[in-house]
Amino acid sequence: MIPKNSFLIFLIFVMCMLACPQHSAAQLSSNPKARINNPLGFNPLNLHFGRGALYVSLLTGAAYYINRKNKEVEDKRLSFYLESGTMWSYEYPFTLIPETNLGFNYKVLKWLSYGADMGIYHPRDEFNQSTGLSMLRIFNRFYFKDTDKWRLWFESGVGVVYFTKIFPVANDREERFGTNWNGVVKYGMAAEYNVNPSLAVLLGVRHLHFSNADVYGKPRNPSSDSHGIFLGVTYNPRLDSSQQQKVK
Repeated sequence: MIPKNSFLIFLIFVMCMLACPQHSAAQLSSNPKARINNPLGFNPLNLHFGRGALYVSLLTGAAYYINRKNKEVEDKRLSFYLESGTMWSYEYPFTLIPETNLGFNYKVLKWLSYGADMGIYHPRDEFNQSTGLSMLRIFNRFYFKDTDKWRLWFESGVGVVYFTKIFPVANDREERFGTNWNGVVKYGMAAEYNVNPSLAVLLGVRHLHFSNADVYGKPRNPSSDSHGIFLGVTYNPRLDSSQQQKVK
């Protein structure tokens, strides 16, 4: 269960998002209608690239600092995961984006973890045929449920991805071309179920957002947003070692 202090931080986090102005000096002023400013598609939670990363960093940093002396901080567990999924863009040209990610996750509190991964993306539609590689995408996970049998978590992450071909490209409704380098933001929720003490399977839903944060201005940032599902496996070597010691 999430500690009381952490619940208050989460509440403040939500209130800040609701009260935050609907613009940012860097992105919204130059491109107020761009999808990068509202990747999830609803208001007032306009979690664009910069704002989403800032909120999550502030929230997790404050939560960890306040609870650093809590006994739960001793529950440090390192795990590795491999996952694969498919995302579908909800706007024209309705890009299909298969993705595969390999990464690690480190629990700093029973309800909070930090991690990083690398991913491969293959956006495909009538106009786009590219492959993207993300070498380092950092993320945080918030655990609503964490037992020996299963876990339920929400994650938010941000990173940089390089596409072999410009993504997105212009189409018959959009004249703008993207860039090879883009930022990637992910939001998602998943459940993990233990197969044995060290191995778990996971299933979840995710939102992916690609854009270059208007680095080259509005004409070079059409951006891409998509929703989808993913599944994978998680391996926890520490639990495996602990289980072996119990057997001995």
